[in-house]
Amino acid sequence: MKTIVIGAGILGLAAAYSLTERGHEVILIEKEGPFAGASHRSFAWLNANNKFPESYYRINREGIEEHKRFQQEFPSEHTWLHPSGNLLVDFGNTRSETYAKRTADANGMGYPVETIGLNRLREIEPTIHWPDSLDCALFYPEEAWLDNDILGEELLRVLNDRGVELRISEAVSIETDSSTARVNLSDGTSISADSVVLAVGAWTRELAAASGFFVPVADLAEQTTRTHSLLGLTEPVDIPLQRILISDRVNVRPRHDGRMWVQVARVEERVAEGNNPRMLAEVAKVMGEELERLFDRPVPIEKVIYSGRSFPEDGHSIIGFLDEPKRLYTIVTHSGMTLGPLFGRLAVEELEGKDSDLLEDFRPSRFADGRVEEAGFDYFIGRQ
Repeated sequence: MKTIVIGAGILGLAAAYSLTERGHEVILIEKEGPFAGASHRSFAWLNANNKFPESYYRINREGIEEHKRFQQEFPSEHTWLHPSGNLLVDFGNTRSETYAKRTADANGMGYPVETIGLNRLREIEPTIHWPDSLDCALFYPEEAWLDNDILGEELLRVLNDRGVELRISEAVSIETDSSTARVNLSDGTSISADSVVLAVGAWTRELAAASGFFVPVADLAEQTTRTHSLLGLTEPVDIPLQRILISDRVNVRPRHDGRMWVQVARVEERVAEGNNPRMLAEVAKVMGEELERLFDRPVPIEKVIYSGRSFPEDGHSIIGFLDEPKRLYTIVTHSGMTLGPLFGRLAVEELEGKDSDLLEDFRPSRFADGRVEEAGFDYFIGRQ
């Protein structure tokens, strides 16, 4: 089978890798460059935390397990998966209610969670300045963080070794019939293959519409908290943080290069102001203040990224065939880092004719009547 993969983010690269693993020919095209979109601007927290309904929880839980297999089996000496767990902390007055609900939700799904006391917190993360007023936190031992830049580089390296070259081209429409699929490019040329995988994140809606299909992904022109986020990157620091911290004050997690990614929920509404230097500088100041409060020492912010989201309108992944001949397959999700390797493998299996029960609730066909139930967004947990 010859397949054109459109998009070189985590979903497109994972699908291309799985295709080559199973002996298929791949043409990989991308209009900007590898990891040019949301994939390089991701907090990359792998989790099934607070994800509903049960079918959405189930694919995210399986996504974490797939990452473990993927890291172990991938032909590389590099490590990008860090299964060190996640600390969820409510520093405020609603702590008991927050923990009770989160624990009940996790237990109801069979998702491991532990309550750990202040002394234990100080043992496992001694670099954090834990206040005496904090009696406990929740620990999710199966969650992980991902060095997504390393994973992207390794995927590209292996694909290149297997003869797959990234073509910088812009797809403007896709046509399919009973025997072939054709991608029309902006330069007036076209490429034909047996199938096409559409993995272009926030641009899925536009490209699908140009091809005669409806895939409801939030429009980046909207500039709201559904479509954009503010992600901070610190300068390299000698703070040996080991785990993800998700809290009502600040979300932070380490990187391989000594930097840290940071989010602050209370500034997210400022995305409505657009991508402007003054706003970014002011947000950087807030992030720096929260980090200094957390670590009891200055932590310089290198930059704040105004990042577009790949967010299906109803909040849940969209994966499956768009056309009746089953030659055009789309993958779009906000949980791309958690689900990338899993969706890449399942997409290829479905292209080969093996349907996945795991994906049944996430088919594009659920929007056949044109109606979409719009989802909100909860920043306390990040919903990565």
